[in-house]
Amino acid sequence: MNSVLIYFLLIAGVLLAALALPPALKRKSWKTFFSALVLLFPGVMLPLFVFLFSAFLVPEWKGGCRHGWLDCFHLGKLALTPLVLWATVALYALDIYRVANRTRPWIVLGIFLGALVAAVCLVFGVISVVGWACGFALWLLVPLYVSVWYGIRAVQLIRAAGFESNIYRWSIFGSLPFWLAGWYWSRYTYASLPNQPPGCFVVTAAARGHESIVGPFFEINHGDGVRRANQQLITLWQFEALWRMRAPLSHALFRRAYNRLGPALAGRITSPGMADLAHLAIKPVELLAALVVKGAGGGKGKTGP
Repeated sequence: MNSVLIYFLLIAGVLLAALALPPALKRKSWKTFFSALVLLFPGVMLPLFVFLFSAFLVPEWKGGCRHGWLDCFHLGKLALTPLVLWATVALYALDIYRVANRTRPWIVLGIFLGALVAAVCLVFGVISVVGWACGFALWLLVPLYVSVWYGIRAVQLIRAAGFESNIYRWSIFGSLPFWLAGWYWSRYTYASLPNQPPGCFVVTAAARGHESIVGPFFEINHGDGVRRANQQLITLWQFEALWRMRAPLSHALFRRAYNRLGPALAGRITSPGMADLAHLAIKPVELLAALVVKGAGGGKGKTGP
């Protein structure tokens, strides 16, 4: 994991340096190079990172979508990627490379559409954050400052360029296919979500051991129905619900990996004896999860999302 993070940081550093180099060469100034680096992170790298990786925040099942298909716009908005890249290049030309002619139509319209996309993403983020933990609201700082940045630049350029208003209406009309694609993608994603929350594959398989070891079992409400589960499964359901609420992005990354690996691992637990061993192997994880849930005050009867 550390090596992956190191490679990611190295690649990000190389990209930042490569993007900071053109304005520095243009002005033959190291000061320009470092000032470009400072602007590139909040102006290019961080907004693109949040825009792309927030797609992992799509709920895992229909019951997790408090606003229906709208909660799947985390993924559907990726249909707007061409508009986002256009706006990013326009901002780079305007504020980092600092082109001489700042009112070129492609720059003005790119910033204008960037302001529109950023404003929509900010409103969507505010709607989505309702019911989430306060830490998740920190993600809104990115679309907030991006929408303000693009909005100020759009007003300045519109005034300076003096274009007819029709050009802006036509640019919005031309962007409609991307918005419609995002709407369709969001609805399609919502329709493809399961009606029940994804299970704890390995822990469920481990619960098939001898009841004297893996029991006792309880009838509890989980998802949309009543489930028979042992204490280990209940504890890990509680922990996952807490994790989903407090750190939705890291939980989503874990879930996508686990949904691929979990069924294969569970498929290897083919006998009660193997289930007993798996139950005992998971015991340290269960105890740690129980401490976390108890420390967060989430262990009072809450058994799942």
